[in-house]
Amino acid sequence: MILQWLPIVQTFHRVNQTTIADSRKAIAVRSFHRRASAPPSFDAAIDLHSITTAYHAMQCRRAMLKIVTTALLVAGIGIAGFPIALQWENGRQLANTTSTVAEHVAGWPYPDAENEFKQAKEYNARLASSGQSVLGEAKDPFASLQSGATSQKEDSAATNDAEYQSLLDAGNGVMGAIRIPRISVNLPIYHGTSEESLASGSGHLYGTSLPVGGKSTHSVITGHRGLVTALMFTRLDEMKKGDFFYIEIMNETLGYEVDNISVIDPSDVSKLKIRKGEDRVTLMTCTPYGINTQRLLVSGHRVSIPEPAPDPSDLHDARNAAIMAAGATLLCGCTPIAVSRKAWEMALARHSSGNRR
Repeated sequence: MILQWLPIVQTFHRVNQTTIADSRKAIAVRSFHRRASAPPSFDAAIDLHSITTAYHAMQCRRAMLKIVTTALLVAGIGIAGFPIALQWENGRQLANTTSTVAEHVAGWPYPDAENEFKQAKEYNARLASSGQSVLGEAKDPFASLQSGATSQKEDSAATNDAEYQSLLDAGNGVMGAIRIPRISVNLPIYHGTSEESLASGSGHLYGTSLPVGGKSTHSVITGHRGLVTALMFTRLDEMKKGDFFYIEIMNETLGYEVDNISVIDPSDVSKLKIRKGEDRVTLMTCTPYGINTQRLLVSGHRVSIPEPAPDPSDLHDARNAAIMAAGATLLCGCTPIAVSRKAWEMALARHSSGNRR
């Protein structure tokens, strides 16, 4: 009887052993998965070494990015700002020239300056009665600039007129200065409008009245526009009726109020002629900007100083003031942000250093 049940018992034992083995394998697999997905230990969680190492690596990358960004920004500002800096420096030098000439004339013994003024007025009287048969140079300086040619002194009608050259000679061919506070112009005025003269400042148009004022006078002062190295009359188109400009000559300052702004063709000289009884100065430059096919005229009549024309030192360029105000605002705004950011980074660095210890 026992022998009959023995195979059955053996079979049941083998099945039971297999089931137990499979169960053990399943338990081992579940245990492995639990260990793999288990959170790190507390010691591992508070170990900041790997965290700080990663943080410092990120900081190095950020620092490198800042360096590259700053270098590109500085290069961009340099490229964009170089012409502006060049124009500012050139303007400063030209203003120094006018100051030097004024100081030189102020040192003349009496009555040398007064005699120069008197002789210039006599010249203007003869010019007004002559009908102005010659007006301007043999070559248009603005047309020369446009074509790429140059108008040198040997081409200048003014150079060949010895009397003209001798009048109002304050030294080095300078007769005075033109000041336009609204657009930050302070340029020496040279005899004639040769390229050499206009490259050094503004030029008095030969054949028009010398800029000493008086009835039946009309002086024309010319200047280049759009030069890379100097502003000259570049911003003359910003002038409006009612603005003031000034002629400084032989220790005298003459004020003029803008009353007419016009554009003419190069061959049209009708608006450059003397008008009987008027005391007028016209500022002339090329237009449109960069094309130079026409001439922009900003003309003003003589007014007294300080009323209605203020003293030139009391007038300021609104654009320059706005630029300086914007720069100051930007600087004041960026400085606290930079200081706060630096303080935060230093505090974070101290915290990380303390945790490592």
